[in-house]
Amino acid sequence: MNRIAELRKEKHLNQIGLAMKLNISQYMVSSYETGRHQPTMDMLIELADFFNVSIDYLVGKSEVRYSADIFLNNSLSKKELELLNIFRTLTEEKQEQAIGVLFTLQNI
Repeated sequence: MNRIAELRKEKHLNQIGLAMKLNISQYMVSSYETGRHQPTMDMLIELADFFNVSIDYLVGKSEVRYSADIFLNNSLSKKELELLNIFRTLTEEKQEQAIGVLFTLQNI
């Protein structure tokens, strides 16, 4: 479950921080990330909800990060579409920088 580690790091959390948010032990977070233990279906749902990704993405079955429901149920605003269009024109390096800026803004 390398995706759990990737998603955790994107949120700037260490294993203890994620464990506290999910009300589980740091050992279980580590076990999920290394593949020593597999999360239960309930935990997969909780992880997917916490990280706002699909379960298929979380377990590595898909490269599509978000479920179709997000796009079908929530139309994008004009500002969201503008951001998406700008984002798509950036190089991969600049996209990573943009995501970092947005995470910083979110936590101010």
